[in-house]
Amino acid sequence: MTFAAGFGVWLVIGLAAGFLMRGYRAPATEFFLTLTFGVFGAFIGGMLGTSPYIHHDATPLRLGGLLGATLGALFFTWLYHFTARRAI
Repeated sequence: MTFAAGFGVWLVIGLAAGFLMRGYRAPATEFFLTLTFGVFGAFIGGMLGTSPYIHHDATPLRLGGLLGATLGALFFTWLYHFTARRAI
């Protein structure tokens, strides 16, 4: 149950990052893709954040997982907007 709740929190973090990056909108970006990259980044960052705990208690709700999910979501949405802005 902890894993499902942790993945749900990562999903919410990714969606929140997508909504926050709406203000940093580039001309060629889509809102749905911003949300998708936010969720994708949250899951990748969360997995990387929990990887140091692999031999201990690797639950997604640990500080490393939450911090990794937040930073990953913000980074991937920023990277999407940055490359879309440069492509035009």
